[in-house]
Amino acid sequence: MTKEELTWYWETLLVDAHNDVISKVKDNGLDFLQRQTGTHSDLPRLLEAGVNLQVLALFAPPDQNKSTTLQRILSYAEYILECTDRDPRLHLVCSKADLETLNPSAGKLAVILGVEGGDCLGEELWILRLLHRLGVRLLTITWSNRNALADGIWEQDAKGGLTRFGREVIEEMESLGMIIDVSHMSPAGFWDVARVAAGPFIASHSNAAAICSHPRNLTDEQIRCIADRGGVVGVNFCGPHLTESGSASIDDVIAHIEYLWNTAGEDHVGLGTDYDGIDAAPKGLEDVTALPYLIHRLKERGHAERRLEKLMGANFLRVFAEILPG
Repeated sequence: MTKEELTWYWETLLVDAHNDVISKVKDNGLDFLQRQTGTHSDLPRLLEAGVNLQVLALFAPPDQNKSTTLQRILSYAEYILECTDRDPRLHLVCSKADLETLNPSAGKLAVILGVEGGDCLGEELWILRLLHRLGVRLLTITWSNRNALADGIWEQDAKGGLTRFGREVIEEMESLGMIIDVSHMSPAGFWDVARVAAGPFIASHSNAAAICSHPRNLTDEQIRCIADRGGVVGVNFCGPHLTESGSASIDDVIAHIEYLWNTAGEDHVGLGTDYDGIDAAPKGLEDVTALPYLIHRLKERGHAERRLEKLMGANFLRVFAEILPG
């Protein structure tokens, strides 16, 4: 497939709501600004794929010492900020005004910083405010473990949801203009967020449990709840979240996209690839440069360009513009 065969693709804003490349390159002494061979993505390939806005997840594995977790998160934030200083093609999105400058033909990558898992907060609300001052605009409330905010999916049998501190975090995030992300949360935590949050929230990288029963996936009821609240579900490329066997291809990604469209509606589905946070990418989507092929395949299946434009970015952009500060 050539650029000419999908001309409109290159004129459409493309948003990916979850990518873990920063921790991978930083921990391995690599350069995000240079093309790599051991990752799914980097700045040159994201630009080659036509990605215009990337949520870069800052993730540190759970540690009993919350100071250690916070230090790692801060080191990742400093790394990407240093990258923006070194390369004018890279810039940070902190406000609605920043979103309005996005241009699919500019050859630039806009970045939203997201912290994956609230462990680094400990039980200190000031740390959330500090992260916001540093440019963080998204928080995935939990990873799969339990933290001081809520239970992750590993703890779902305990039926624990948001803690009192977790409710304070949700309220403060909405006050600051931060995006609430419920991927990885326990079902009880999910429903607590739905009760506490006043505005829309997202599941940045989650799939449909009706197709694959992995605990990380969302039930139809959860999917409809996100849609009813005006949020978006980002389709995840992780094999075990796509098929029961764990072996996946582009066809399995398409199956989840189409199921989510049927369940949530076309205004509430986007991309949350989880590139560089997954062990192996689906066949046919081996790295980020395959994204144009995914859209091409969906177009071949008869999906209208307007529906595909919403999937590519318009849906997440709508939510981000509603939540981010002016």
